[in-house]
Amino acid sequence: MSKIGFIRKQTFAPGVPEDAIVVPDPGEISRPTPSRPPTWVWMVLVLIAVVALMVMLYKTGIRSLAGGSMFIMPVMLISMVMMMRNRVGGGDKKNRGAAKNQERADYLRSLDELREDVHKAARAQASEIAFHHPNPCDGSLATLVGTARMWERGPDTRGNWGHVRLGVGVTRLKTKLTPPTKVPPPEFRETVTTVGARDFLHEQNVVHDVPRPIHLFDQIGWAFFAEPEQRATLQGILRALVCQLCVFHGPDDVQLAIITDDLPSWDWAKWLPHTGDPDFVDACGPMRLIFSDVRAFMDRFETDVRSRPPFAPTMDGSEKPDRWLVVVVDLPGADCSPLLGDQGRTGISVLEATGNEHSVLANADSAYLLDEVGNLLKAAEYKETY
Repeated sequence: MSKIGFIRKQTFAPGVPEDAIVVPDPGEISRPTPSRPPTWVWMVLVLIAVVALMVMLYKTGIRSLAGGSMFIMPVMLISMVMMMRNRVGGGDKKNRGAAKNQERADYLRSLDELREDVHKAARAQASEIAFHHPNPCDGSLATLVGTARMWERGPDTRGNWGHVRLGVGVTRLKTKLTPPTKVPPPEFRETVTTVGARDFLHEQNVVHDVPRPIHLFDQIGWAFFAEPEQRATLQGILRALVCQLCVFHGPDDVQLAIITDDLPSWDWAKWLPHTGDPDFVDACGPMRLIFSDVRAFMDRFETDVRSRPPFAPTMDGSEKPDRWLVVVVDLPGADCSPLLGDQGRTGISVLEATGNEHSVLANADSAYLLDEVGNLLKAAEYKETY
C-alpha cells in the first residue's frame, strides 16, 4: 500500500457581512374629531326652515310663495352648499380611499425592494455555508481531495472542528431584520401594511435549503433509526458523514473505526488513512480498523476506552485528547453499551445504526429517525414517534 505525502496549507473562507435592514413602519388610520356639524344636522335645519316658512305663511294668511321666496331660496342654497362641502371639500383627505390605496402600494413596493436586499444576503450566506459543507452527492466534496482545503480543520481551528453536513434544512438569516419602531395601537393599525410587515419579518428571517451540520464531538454520539428495508439509505447517510469527516480532518487528529456485518458496503473505507491501526501491521501495511462486532472492537480498544474519563463537553482551556476516535456501528441489533458506558468517554464519538431503542443514544438530543420517504428527522421523543 503506497503513501503520498501531504502538507497542510492555510486556507481562507468567504465572509458574510452581518448588516441590518430596517422594516418601515406600517400605516396608521387616523380618526380626527369632526370640526363641523355632520350632514344630517344641515338636513334638519332645512326641514325646520321649511316648516317655519309654511307656518308663517299660514298665520299671515298669505296663500302665495311670492313673498317668502326671497327667504326660502337662500336658506336652501346655503344648506346645499354646506352639505356638499362636508361631502367633497371637508373631512380627512389622508383617509380617503384613493390616498389610502396609494399609501398601501408605496409601502408594499418598499417591502419588495427590501426583499431583494434580503435575498441577496441570503444567497451570500447560503454560498458561505456550502463552502464549509459541500454536497457529498454531486462531486463537490470529492473535488477538495488533494487541495489546500483537505484536512483544513483541527482542534485549534475555530468554527468547524468536528462539524459534518447531515442534510439540508432551515437556518436563521445572519442579516438582522429590525422590526418597525412605531407601531400604532391595534384599533388604529392599517390592515394591509401591518399584515405585510408581519409576514415579511416571519418569512424573510430564515434561509431555506442550506446545509445543516452536526458537531460530532459535542455529544457522546448519535443514533440513527430506520426500518430494516431502509438500511441501504441509512448506510448512505453514514458514508456521507464519514467522507466529510475524513476530507476535512486529518488522520493525525481523527481516527476512524467501523463495526459492521456488511463488509462489502464498507470495503472502500480500507483506503482511508484514518482507519489505519497505529500499532499493528500486516503484509499490506497498517491493519484496518474494521470489525465484525462490538466484541472484536473492544478486544482491540478496551484498555484505551476504559482509560478515558467520562465524557465532558470541550471548552476553551480544557485538556483535549491527542486523537479523537469516531466509531461507526452499522450493525442491527448490536449492543454498544460496552463502548458507551453510562456517560460516554472523552475523545470518543459513536455513530450508531443498531435499531436499539434501549441505547444511551436513543434520546431526544441525539436520535434521528428516517421516515418512509427518506427524510432524516430529529426524533424529539423517539419512543413515542417511532
